Amino acid sequence: MIKAAMGIYDDLANQTQPIFKVDVYSSNILVFGGHTTGKTNFLKTLLVRMHENADLSLRQEIYIMDFGGNLGKYEKLPLVSACFDSANEENVRRIFKTLENKIEQNSKILKSERFLDVYGKGGDEQPTHLVLIIDNVNSFLADERYAAYQENLQKFCRDGLSKGLTVVFTAIDTSNGLGRYISNFAQRVAFEVPSELYLDIFGMRVAEPMKNQGRGVALVGGNPEEFQCFLPFGEEKDEFDAFVQEMSAKPFKTEKLKSFGEELTEDNLAEYCKDAKSDEKHILVGLDYYEHKPIEIFLDEARSIAIYGKKKFGKTNLVNRIVRTIRQFHRDYRFVFFDDGRKQLEGIWQEAPAGDNNVYITTVDELTDFLDSNGYAAKMMRGVVNKDFKEQKTPFTVFVLQNKMLFQSVGAQLLKSTFPKMIANAEEKGYIFIYSDVRKISNNDRDTESSLNNTFSVAFLLDNIAEFVGDRGSRSVFGEMDAKELKNEYAHCELGDGYFYDIESDELKKLKFIKNKQ
Repeated sequence: MIKAAMGIYDDLANQTQPIFKVDVYSSNILVFGGHTTGKTNFLKTLLVRMHENADLSLRQEIYIMDFGGNLGKYEKLPLVSACFDSANEENVRRIFKTLENKIEQNSKILKSERFLDVYGKGGDEQPTHLVLIIDNVNSFLADERYAAYQENLQKFCRDGLSKGLTVVFTAIDTSNGLGRYISNFAQRVAFEVPSELYLDIFGMRVAEPMKNQGRGVALVGGNPEEFQCFLPFGEEKDEFDAFVQEMSAKPFKTEKLKSFGEELTEDNLAEYCKDAKSDEKHILVGLDYYEHKPIEIFLDEARSIAIYGKKKFGKTNLVNRIVRTIRQFHRDYRFVFFDDGRKQLEGIWQEAPAGDNNVYITTVDELTDFLDSNGYAAKMMRGVVNKDFKEQKTPFTVFVLQNKMLFQSVGAQLLKSTFPKMIANAEEKGYIFIYSDVRKISNNDRDTESSLNNTFSVAFLLDNIAEFVGDRGSRSVFGEMDAKELKNEYAHCELGDGYFYDIESDELKKLKFIKNKQ
């Protein structure tokens, strides 16, 4: 494990200028400096050296939080597992979750030994050396969205080295609570900063360096010495791509952490999960946000599906995907669309020819007449069950229920009695219920609300879950969840994001939905 040559320093006692090196395996690194003083070049040089010095037999991964906005293209380097800016909060969360999982994996391999006592020493299983780089950590610490991560970040800085994690920060000053982190950084570097800040950084007064870009002070053998940082390239614009090509030809053992683009589609699905697809028993609706694993509806188990969410957040897209997939593999199934004045189901209904297998209904009376006359369930007539009702053998039927009247008093009997009885026999009869726009029960009928919630097998939410639970969803299937915990656990949803809740297993997952072609 070769130390990274980062520049030359002035050894005044011996009148020489030796190479200044940093050991990325045994110490965290904290780099201070004002704008355009050399912090970003330091990081770039460090990334280049790590590639040049890498032992290809060992596993290394670098995760970059680019809050300075200057390292984006360095994501192309093969050791860089991820390079995310601050635009999408969920990407930052994914880095933290990934590092937590990697540290746990390392811990199992290390078996209470220190990382450096095991790494590179042979053996059947080797831990992974991890590097977390946060460029402009002041911005990260000042952002309220990331307050929940600060405890974990302190733990990374304090305990990470023993488990294989090195932390590298760049900072402008010690504001936003950065001062409490400094003691965990054995290697500190300061380019041009206000004179009083050198005392905070090094714990002693130092002679200020010459005011040249890339000129600074660094700890060498525990003493602050003036040094000049190397540039990563002579001409970065001309040399960077060639360097990437050269390094990419080498067999680095690094796992890439891809972020979702603006949309997940059938065309780019394989970039994230090669084997994800639907079949006659599984409907692929999206990918898990953190591990990119398929999120599927199992038709044999999910007999009642609830969809909650904001307007224009993708509910119709999800309904269309479910319906089209079932139609693709089960052409003999009957579809019953219960729409309302919004006519949001009209398009998917019209994709198949009208007839016995494709029914479109818009009023509660039409729906109860249909269920009664086709042998599904007896209708109520003036509060009395139709005594002449005759149960009939029915085809496998998918009910897509979007009409707002279901959640008014006129639909109470359907939600409270009719549908629960049908769902109880859904596996035997071959029914699937899709409540495509679940709403509050308008008349505050707790019994109807409870009956409805108890029928759901799985639920989807296309909204920010913490706000939904704290506001509109307190009496939904998500109502028992803690809004505060959810806010700490999950970032805000971008368009196309949502949640999958397997009610029976009490398993909640955030996902990126697959956007359908129009």
